[in-house]
Amino acid sequence: MPHLVPRLSILCHLLLGLAFPLTAQWEAGTTYREYVWLMPDDGEAFLRVGGKLGYASQAGKLPGHLQDGDQLILPHEIDLASAERAEVTLEKVQSHEDSKDLRIAINGHAPIPIGEPDWIPEPQTEYMYHTDLTLPIPLDQLHPGKGNRFALTLDTSQRWGWPQNVFYAIIFRVYYPSDSPAPELSRLPTEIPAKTYLSIDQPGRGARSADYIFVGADTDWSGRGTLNRKHWQTFRGRAHHTLGHSTNPAERFAVAWYTEWLPDQDKLGVQARVQGEDGKYRVSKVSDGLRLAPRPYRIVAYESDPAPRNWVTRNGQFEQTIQVTDEVSKAKALQLNWVSWSPCYANGVYLNGHLVWNTNEQDECYVWATHEPVYTGLEVKFLQAGENVVSTGLTPLFRGQMVHGMEVQWPGVQLKVRYGVGEAEEH
Repeated sequence: MPHLVPRLSILCHLLLGLAFPLTAQWEAGTTYREYVWLMPDDGEAFLRVGGKLGYASQAGKLPGHLQDGDQLILPHEIDLASAERAEVTLEKVQSHEDSKDLRIAINGHAPIPIGEPDWIPEPQTEYMYHTDLTLPIPLDQLHPGKGNRFALTLDTSQRWGWPQNVFYAIIFRVYYPSDSPAPELSRLPTEIPAKTYLSIDQPGRGARSADYIFVGADTDWSGRGTLNRKHWQTFRGRAHHTLGHSTNPAERFAVAWYTEWLPDQDKLGVQARVQGEDGKYRVSKVSDGLRLAPRPYRIVAYESDPAPRNWVTRNGQFEQTIQVTDEVSKAKALQLNWVSWSPCYANGVYLNGHLVWNTNEQDECYVWATHEPVYTGLEVKFLQAGENVVSTGLTPLFRGQMVHGMEVQWPGVQLKVRYGVGEAEEH
């Protein structure tokens, strides 16, 4: 089995006293526009950078309004009137280990190093991950209107000759002075039941949409491995695994929020952003001071020990440990959560040596996916007090040839367990 870095296992309830890590686009009171570069809908969902299949090696692969040689073109008109600052967010998949020195050059300016995510052990280029990396960019490197260009590059060396990162979105964000009151969430009950509704109090005339995020402890889908945070991340530039998105102003952008699998905790909050008719996003403050209503069961989330390096199932068998400190005889259900790439090439996910998940039945193999199977039967009996091992099998050769294998992205597999006789509400 691959070597595991030293154990850092901590139950999520121990993290509740920590400050919530901020996310750039969710600072209360900010006003900004987003300009999102995406691959066309009729081809690959992701952009390859580096190596023989990288976009720069395939002139003409993309339409002329998106690519000119090694330059990618933003097809939007950028508004810089009264702009205060700018940043870029890259929705990145590491893809091939030892791919390094990612840089972005904007409108012919000197390349800016992107850097590696500091929440992953060094060397980060040895781990599989899908995360969003945000860095400030000089405002004067952008120009107003259309025609802004940028180039992404990697070091041309890689241990087996194929450097590659994959990007599902590149988001340029421009911030402006606040020119109207920040949106406010409609009043919420202090004790949040299993189902409640979120909406915007006086969203404003012409408002187009609203997004809601959870602030507290829960499964981390962002590739950070931090359970206690603002739970915000994107797929192809759009929100995913948030509390909801609405484009219905008639209902004040109401969405249903289900909390039946939310871990027990004393403090939780909600934050919203609203897009106005002018295209600008405006961010609310966090509605905090909330707590879960009493329920006849407990949900405990356990922080996994660090994931192994280069968790790609074509390379071998891998395992990760999770410490369970509760009495497992009282467990009634469990949920495993992980992020993958190319899941159709998996060869089993095991809990303490017992097969619990095999593969996805889907047409596409080279895709990103999230997994959150819930088990209420025999699988619950596989849970052990103390150390639990989640492992993946080796993807075998097909007709003597290697196939891709499933990539398990950082932080690996996360575990939630329901204890007690109460049943979680289904929806």
